[in-house]
Amino acid sequence: MSDKQPIPIPAEQRWQDFRQVTLPVIVFLLCIAGVMILWFSRVSPSSVVGEARSENIVLSSPRPGLLTKVAVGRFDTVKAGDPIAYIDYSMDPDFADATVEWVRAQVDLLTLTIDPMQRARTTLSYNQLRLDWLNERTSVAALKIELQNSEKEFQRIENLFKDTLVSESVYNKAKTDRDSYAVQVQQKTELVASIEEALREAQENDPSSQLDQSQIKRLDQGLSRVEKLLDDIILLSPIDGEIGSISKQTGESVQAGETIATISSTQVKKIVGYVPQPIYLEPEAGMEVEIRTRRPTTSGLFSWLGVDRKVARAKVSKVSNRLEAVGSGVLRNRAAYKKVLPFTIDLVDAEGEPIKLDIHPGELVDIHFIRAGE
Repeated sequence: MSDKQPIPIPAEQRWQDFRQVTLPVIVFLLCIAGVMILWFSRVSPSSVVGEARSENIVLSSPRPGLLTKVAVGRFDTVKAGDPIAYIDYSMDPDFADATVEWVRAQVDLLTLTIDPMQRARTTLSYNQLRLDWLNERTSVAALKIELQNSEKEFQRIENLFKDTLVSESVYNKAKTDRDSYAVQVQQKTELVASIEEALREAQENDPSSQLDQSQIKRLDQGLSRVEKLLDDIILLSPIDGEIGSISKQTGESVQAGETIATISSTQVKKIVGYVPQPIYLEPEAGMEVEIRTRRPTTSGLFSWLGVDRKVARAKVSKVSNRLEAVGSGVLRNRAAYKKVLPFTIDLVDAEGEPIKLDIHPGELVDIHFIRAGE
C-alpha cells in the first residue's frame, strides 16, 4: 500500500480553475436561460394572431338615380349626420310618371263623385276648387319632370353645338323647349299659389265645407311624396368615422342597392382572433387573454425586445363553431391560406368600460391565453 499523499491544491489554484473552467459554463447556461425567457415572454411570435375590427357602414342608393354631388373625399373624417351624397331620383321616370298619373286619376275619380244635385252649391264650389288645386299641383309636378329632362337634353345639345356637331336650328329648338317648360312651370306655380290662397279664404269663411276630407287628405299626401321626388335626396353618415372608399363620383348613375361609399369607425371595438391548426388550446367564451400590440414604443438599443409594448387583458366573447380559411396577410408562416378557428374579443373591461389600445382598424396583434392563477 502506497503511503504517498496527493499533492494538495491551493485554494487560490482551485478558485482560478473555477473561474476559468466552471464559471464560464455557468454564465453561458444562465445567458441561454435568460434569452429563452425573454424570447418566450417578450419576443417570440404568438401562434394566435388577432385583427383589430371597427364598425363599417356601406352607404347605397335605395332606388335608381343620378348622383348629383359627392360631398366627401377618401379618408375624410365625418360625424354622424354629415351629408355624404346627393341623389336625384327624378331620373327614374317610370316611378315618377306612374305616381303622377295615379294621383291625377284619383283626382279625376273624386271629381266625378261630386253630385251637384245632392250637395249645397257652396260646398261644391269649395271642394271643386280644392280638387282643381290638387289637379294643378299634379300638373306642376309633371311639368317639373319635363323641365328637368329638357334641361339635360339642352345641356347635351349645347355641348355638341360648341363642338359643331349639331346645327344651330337643333340647338335653338332645344333651347326653346327648355324655356317653354320653364315658363309653363312658372305659370302653373303661380296658379297653384292663387288657388291655395282662395282655398284658405274659403275655409276661413265657411269652415263647415267638408267633402270626402279623408280621401282628399290622402291624395294630398301622395302628391307631396311625388313632389319630394323632384328634390335631391341626401344620404347622411350614420356614425362618426372616416371615409374608407368612394365607389361612385358626381354625375354617375346609380342603381338600387349600388354602393356609393363606405364609412369605417376609427374606434376599435373588438379583436377577431385566429387559432391555427393543430388546435392545442381551444378558446371558450369567458377565457381571459392578453393582447399585445406589435408596435415597439421604447427607443434605444433594446427596443426590439418590446419591453414597453402595449398590453391589455380582455375576455373571449364568442367562438365560431366552424373553421375558416385566411390568407397570408394574417398567417405568420405566409402560407397561401390555412384553416383557422376564429373567435372574437370585445375590448371592454369587467366594469363595461372600453379598453383603449393604440391600434388602427385592420392592424394585427398577438394573443396569448392566460392560464388560471396568472
